[in-house]
Amino acid sequence: MTRIAFVLAATFLASTSQAYFSTIDSGEMVEKGQYQLSIEPQIILNTYDGFNMTGRFDTGITPDSSARVELGVGKIDYSVGGFYKYVPFPDTATQPAIGGSVGMVLARTAGITMTSVRFHPLLSKRFQTEIGDLVPYGSLPFGITFTSNQTTMPVQLVVGSELRPMNMKNISFFAELGINVSKAFGYVSGAVAYRF
Repeated sequence: MTRIAFVLAATFLASTSQAYFSTIDSGEMVEKGQYQLSIEPQIILNTYDGFNMTGRFDTGITPDSSARVELGVGKIDYSVGGFYKYVPFPDTATQPAIGGSVGMVLARTAGITMTSVRFHPLLSKRFQTEIGDLVPYGSLPFGITFTSNQTTMPVQLVVGSELRPMNMKNISFFAELGINVSKAFGYVSGAVAYRF
């Protein structure tokens, strides 16, 4: 009975901790020599409701690649991660931006430390509107999460949009919905980003 209770508790803790995963990115690139700071509040939509806050720092490497570091707190004790983004097919008149990011996240919650290898494929398309550029995007983020006694493979479906207001060329706003596909949770996120 004690063993069953331990397995159920470990499964519960590992599952809830995966809820902080989000994408908050489109196929748009941070230019080489440019930087971007962003802050993302996230509301987790599941049986184990919670709130996380994640800060990110991006920098351009080449015209089609960039790097990101992130730090989060909230429902989880902390998360820290790094990602490499590569978009080999840029957004053009005849095709959407196609690419993705790969990285690793270390997180801790309720005394359990998790290491996650993450893959975030990306598809986005920029549209000009009267208020600025709107960049809807989609992703099917997945990964492998390791704890001391368990390995899981969380998968989500993500839809979101980036708004680059016409009169605020260095600011972007994001809205994102994450839907549980397997061993993950749904969430609603927003973010504001500043490029300099």
